[in-house]
Amino acid sequence: AAILLTFGPEGFGKRRRGNEGYWGKVSSTVDWCEENYLWTPYIAEPYNTFSSFLLCLAGAVPLIQYVRHNAELHFKVLALTLIAIGLGSVVFHATLVPWGQALDEVPMLWLGMVAAYGVLENPYKDTRYGVVLPVGLACWALVISIVNVTFEGALQVVAFHTSFAISEIFFLGGSIRLHNASPDPKVRNLFIIALVLYALSILGWSCDNLLCGKLQNLPYGVPNPEFHAWLWHGGVGYASYCLMMAHFLERQRVLGNSETSLVWRGLIIEPTAPKEA
Repeated sequence: AAILLTFGPEGFGKRRRGNEGYWGKVSSTVDWCEENYLWTPYIAEPYNTFSSFLLCLAGAVPLIQYVRHNAELHFKVLALTLIAIGLGSVVFHATLVPWGQALDEVPMLWLGMVAAYGVLENPYKDTRYGVVLPVGLACWALVISIVNVTFEGALQVVAFHTSFAISEIFFLGGSIRLHNASPDPKVRNLFIIALVLYALSILGWSCDNLLCGKLQNLPYGVPNPEFHAWLWHGGVGYASYCLMMAHFLERQRVLGNSETSLVWRGLIIEPTAPKEA
């Protein structure tokens, strides 16, 4: 049977689980802090469900820019996997069932592998590792994906979180290295903005999990701030967009292309030549 990770000790305040809806009893390995099925019997976690579309948007915007600026294939695949994560997250939070959880987590594994490929290849103008690197990363992602959808319980939890955490740390470490290598202060600032947003997003994710009882029982009738929805989905979505664009701009510099700086158009990052920035 699947193990249910329900964070937020009762000592922090009594945690309310909500109701049981159309998709039945929660059978995913994690139940988030949002109370279940309060709006409708068809959507387990409405805030977490609808905020997941922010992840789709965070992938769609750079995808359009990558197509417009003729980016290399792995950048487009990276954006597509982020869109897939958003769609999977919609299904997962709406249902809280294992197959919905897999639709959320499997694309995250592949995103990590595509990001790792970029971190290793982007600093070099010519391909350094040939087909060995993408094939190796794809095989690893496939193995963990099979484990993720085939097994339940501790093995599934450990395999997914370990693999994703390693790829995430690797990607963030590579981002810091590219930040240090970039001669453009605007691109370096973009890396810093993204990393700060990631830190705040992780903080929100942790508070939502570990302090759930408190967040559901705030004084003076203050509602649960739903950190997983807005700080995690929103924050990590925009942080991912910033990092993806920063990596793209630094890659353009390595390739000798003209568009190696940026201008801000509201929240949108537009590649441009340094003299236009």
